[in-house]
Amino acid sequence: VANACIIHYSSSEYRFLADPICSLFIVLIILLGTVPLVRETAHILMEAAPLVISDDIETVDSLERSMLNIDGVLEVHELHLWRLTQDTLLCTVHVVVQQERSEDVMQIVDNIKTLLHNNKVHSSTIQTEVLGSNARLSKNPSNCADLVCDDNACLQNSCCSIQDEEKKDEDDEGAAGGKGGKKQAMTSFV
Repeated sequence: VANACIIHYSSSEYRFLADPICSLFIVLIILLGTVPLVRETAHILMEAAPLVISDDIETVDSLERSMLNIDGVLEVHELHLWRLTQDTLLCTVHVVVQQERSEDVMQIVDNIKTLLHNNKVHSSTIQTEVLGSNARLSKNPSNCADLVCDDNACLQNSCCSIQDEEKKDEDDEGAAGGKGGKKQAMTSFV
């Protein structure tokens, strides 16, 4: 309307520039509105970790440290956190515990679910990896106890980088005459 009034009622020779100037102004308004939306959409489609998880826990590393502070949790690995929608966070994690009773393991899982729930993660899959009573945690940076093959080939093809030091630890124990407890896995879906 303003553009039409300028062209109709103005006698300036530059009055016809009002149309492209108004068009560029409208394009600028549209760009200012769409660029953040496209950025947010791309972030969700890439299933990227959220920039800030909650007020208490800002990064994935701080979430991992908080999980490690839960009684009974020996190690956390393969922690994946991503956004399904702008308001929906998803989490999968492997947690190494050493408990005799399944009730104790489930209490640890409940404590982890409470931690996640309190930090805006309401959909999670927690895989507990239960060490046997005689087992010890190896020095491997990722102590994945989800062993389904004897040659650890599955560990080499894991989504996270896992070094093959467990085989070395087993060889060292065999040479020293020690017995390591077999690791067992129990999965809990939330």
